[in-house]
Amino acid sequence: MKTITTKWVMLIALVTAVSCSETETGIEPEPGGGDGQVALGINPNLKVEAGTRTATKSVVSGSAITYTDYNTAPGLGVVVTNSDATDWYSSDASSSGYTGPHVWYMGDAKGENWISITEKGLSYDPKNEKPYYLKETVGKVYAYYPYDVNALSSLLSISNESDLKIPITVIASGEMDASANNANKIWNATSWSVNKNKGVSLSLTTEKDYLYFDGTEGGRNVNNGRAKGQIPFDPESGPNNTDANNPGYLINLAMKHAMAMVSFRVYDGGNLSDNDVNFTKFEIKNHQNSSNLFKTGTGKMALADGAISDNSTTGALSRTITNYVLMKQIKEGEQSDKVFIGDKTTTGQAVSKKVSAIVYPIAGFGDNEIDVVITLQEGGNTPVEYTVTLPAHEWTAGSNCIDTFSAGRNKLTVMDVTVEDWVEDEQPDISL
Repeated sequence: MKTITTKWVMLIALVTAVSCSETETGIEPEPGGGDGQVALGINPNLKVEAGTRTATKSVVSGSAITYTDYNTAPGLGVVVTNSDATDWYSSDASSSGYTGPHVWYMGDAKGENWISITEKGLSYDPKNEKPYYLKETVGKVYAYYPYDVNALSSLLSISNESDLKIPITVIASGEMDASANNANKIWNATSWSVNKNKGVSLSLTTEKDYLYFDGTEGGRNVNNGRAKGQIPFDPESGPNNTDANNPGYLINLAMKHAMAMVSFRVYDGGNLSDNDVNFTKFEIKNHQNSSNLFKTGTGKMALADGAISDNSTTGALSRTITNYVLMKQIKEGEQSDKVFIGDKTTTGQAVSKKVSAIVYPIAGFGDNEIDVVITLQEGGNTPVEYTVTLPAHEWTAGSNCIDTFSAGRNKLTVMDVTVEDWVEDEQPDISL
């Protein structure tokens, strides 16, 4: 793993494996600071698909936090406690001016040169940096994404790690634009080819993908590396965050998803209509007389392990969709960007766009627990709703479950259900 050390910089390198992100962080002393003064700063290699790349500004994928619109880029939040998480960390307030444990970090548009700030200003500018100085006292680091200035407003004090929770929300309704094509394969005038934009997320611009730092394996301890009576910390030896005496200023942050993502594709299996049919809405709800496992609304996320609590609102989640025309499958004839001939590699799953929503994880649900209502509309005709009860499955934190539906004149068929680590989790096709 590559480590980059610059003035007042902590490097984070996120590895997208098993839906977690490995983050290596180096904190260097400020030149001439004296007394072992060390400023906490970050340069995360998280990639937040935002602006032109995706319709969702807070869905995390890839390896760098980038953005096209500085005004909407949220940044990363870091929380520092004392060594046993019974109180907040006491930083060098006389030098940095910080009187609390909550630090906001922003990088440039390329996901580089991360600085701690207290306000954004009109644009990214290193001059806006306000360093958070570590002392020889050992503290614990907790981190989350996306940053929220009010995340700790209800935590006037803490007595243990379990108190560290931030508010989160699953948005119950909204409208998304599906004009971008994120299908795995696209028509290039003569044949089907891999779509370079298949990773684009089509979802609400306002929903958030909440991440937390899992310090189970690597530890959370940090200080300036110069505790009295201890051998000075050597950054060349790498992080030592399980050391309770002089852990130093390098830390590996394993950023993980606390939420799940569900996605839907719909295509015309060949018997629906000769005209364009639009996918205009999906709704997720609890099946009648079920255990009401599906939740929306507000909840809380534990910074220690991402556990979700206090999400008690039982209700439906709906998304209205614009600019989604169903791909039509044919047995023979001329193919186009709307029509395909199915074979082993060119399937309804491969050529259809997917629309998504971030949801609370469900450890497991049975065959009669969750319903999905798909609304299709042919031209100006009356919209038609197809209700499908999903087969037993699970929506685990960090996974993206994708359901593909084949639409016919009388029913919607589940053709595929797949699950992958926050990329794609293909489920067997479902007929409508």
